[in-house]
Amino acid sequence: MEVIIMSNNLMLFEGHDVEVFEINGMVYFNPYHVGECLGIAKETVRYHLTKMNNKQAVKFTNSDVGLANIRKLNNAGEKFLTESGVYKIAFKSEKPEAEKFTDWVTDEVLPSIRQTGAYISEKANTEALKENNQPEKLETINKSVELVSPLLDVAGVDNTIKLLVVKTLFSKAGVDIPIEIEAREKFYDTKQIAKMVGMYSKTGNPAFGAVGQIIKKLDIEEHEKEVVWESSGSWQGTVIKYTESVSDKVNKWLKENGYPVDIPSKNKTFHVVYKPLREVAI
Repeated sequence: MEVIIMSNNLMLFEGHDVEVFEINGMVYFNPYHVGECLGIAKETVRYHLTKMNNKQAVKFTNSDVGLANIRKLNNAGEKFLTESGVYKIAFKSEKPEAEKFTDWVTDEVLPSIRQTGAYISEKANTEALKENNQPEKLETINKSVELVSPLLDVAGVDNTIKLLVVKTLFSKAGVDIPIEIEAREKFYDTKQIAKMVGMYSKTGNPAFGAVGQIIKKLDIEEHEKEVVWESSGSWQGTVIKYTESVSDKVNKWLKENGYPVDIPSKNKTFHVVYKPLREVAI
């Protein structure tokens, strides 16, 4: 087996070591290190590994990686995650760090390894960082589309959202896909609905968490919600948005329940105040 040697195979993510190495153009990650970054216990990681196919987790022995500059593996061999495996296990994490970790893998680690053979951190080499901020290569974009498409299917997003994702990814490579996406019925997120019904936290911010809890109590039809792909700065992901009829249902619930100032959830209670209703622009 031909081995491409990396000069470094321990990366650092927010104080956690992550073992990474490259063989024949494929990058592999230590699953237990990934689990630590995502707040997933070793036993849980081990269970997820048993459910992964050979495109998501690959077993290596010392003879497979004998030429690579990495530690000696267990005699029986060890499983490592592919990029696809990293994304799959990240979907199992409920920690907010999961999104940040996958962004780190996609935006920093993989482009750097593919360009230089090693991950160079921002502190180590600012010139390498500048290179990473250049439009991504089409090869990387094609791979990203290939990986993210089945995840969007699992998330239940429709073809319009998938097209938005593809357009966004290719725009990073400087490629504009000349397809216009038609406007449809307006959908609102919970922050916008909070403004529409005049519900705010005591700090003056829209009480979107409280709105989310109220929506869970309501009978919402499938056509009244949809999963939408959005991006803001370095963040990209899916959010659930609702039709104006859901805002009306929330408003009706508030009236019927006397505009409560405490909205309980499973883990906390949202304390809210009410202000004059506002029109919300999309």
